[in-house]
Amino acid sequence: KKERVIHMKRLTSNKTMSEELRPCPFCGREPKLKAVMKSYGLTIWCACKCGAQTEGFCPNTSNEDNTMKNIKGSTKKAIEAWNRRASNGTD
Repeated sequence: KKERVIHMKRLTSNKTMSEELRPCPFCGREPKLKAVMKSYGLTIWCACKCGAQTEGFCPNTSNEDNTMKNIKGSTKKAIEAWNRRASNGTD
């Protein structure tokens, strides 16, 4: 079964939600926010071409009334995980 990649800019175009991704701490390149629909559901994460990436965050999409809120929440978690640095523990 082929995975379906989702364009995250369409899902996260709300200016109040979008937070800028910091450069990759390993190579300095610009990371990408990624999402894929698999048999078990949607997974959202941040990754760089050098191979660095965050864990995947899976929003609950079983309730259509809360799906977009849950996708935005998982997107925010992925961005926060990417932007966190060992030196400060919270950023």
